[in-house]
Amino acid sequence: MLLAEKEADILKSIWDELNLSLTVSGHPFHIFSISTVEKNKPDSRNVVLRSLDNKNNSITFHTDKRSSKIKQFSNNKNVCALFYDQPNKIQIRMHGEISLVKNQDEINNKWSKLQYMSKLCYINKFSPGDLLSDPKEYFSENPSPDVVDTGIENFAIVNVNINSIDWLNLHHQGHERLIIDFKNNESKWVSP
Repeated sequence: MLLAEKEADILKSIWDELNLSLTVSGHPFHIFSISTVEKNKPDSRNVVLRSLDNKNNSITFHTDKRSSKIKQFSNNKNVCALFYDQPNKIQIRMHGEISLVKNQDEINNKWSKLQYMSKLCYINKFSPGDLLSDPKEYFSENPSPDVVDTGIENFAIVNVNINSIDWLNLHHQGHERLIIDFKNNESKWVSP
């Protein structure tokens, strides 16, 4: 896609900031909201950005295979990822389609790089959203490494293949909004 200089600089800054969020603790883009559709109603939740591929316009997060969002993805692959940088007043909405990583070698590789505390999220005996009689009923105290590694059965890598980016700069001297449409190979300035 051929972009004018300002649009190209904005797109580069988006990818640079997303990339920075992978290594800088507390970066505002590290945690973002992903919205899906459930029975014609929006359903949003926060997830952690795990990787990105700016050449293929995609971002990745992890989730539990048993979560409701997996079913939502299979019913409707369209999603919106929402990032907000409060100090700089930059909002980014990425519209795209979900795909789950099926390659077991890639899943094993990502799993092996997860921290112990992250792996604990996937060994719960209850699926996300299951009813509990006690709030800590799902929690396993001090599981052995062998038990922790069974969590890979519930571990999913989710790619968001981005079709468009809607960039909004909230500025006291006038807001700016740019839409970059990868699917139609165009960009346009729109009213904020």
